[in-house]
Amino acid sequence: MAEKGTNYAKLALGAGLLAAAAVGVAAFVPRRKLAQVAEPLMGLAKLPVAAALTAWAMGLWHDATGPQAPVFDDLRPFDEF
Repeated sequence: MAEKGTNYAKLALGAGLLAAAAVGVAAFVPRRKLAQVAEPLMGLAKLPVAAALTAWAMGLWHDATGPQAPVFDDLRPFDEF
């Protein structure tokens, strides 16, 4: 049975991979070449699809970081003293 929730190990791994890729691009790609490649992408950022993609990603972020009910794994009766 699949559990609905956030796998923080996968989230951390993905963030680390994105950070490593960003550092690699910044360190090894010359600025002039990066500017030539990024220029057409700047036009894509102004499209409505980019706004929709950002809203979708923010929804995922909200779901992943929102408050969640506690999970109790044991089946023992709750004892009140």
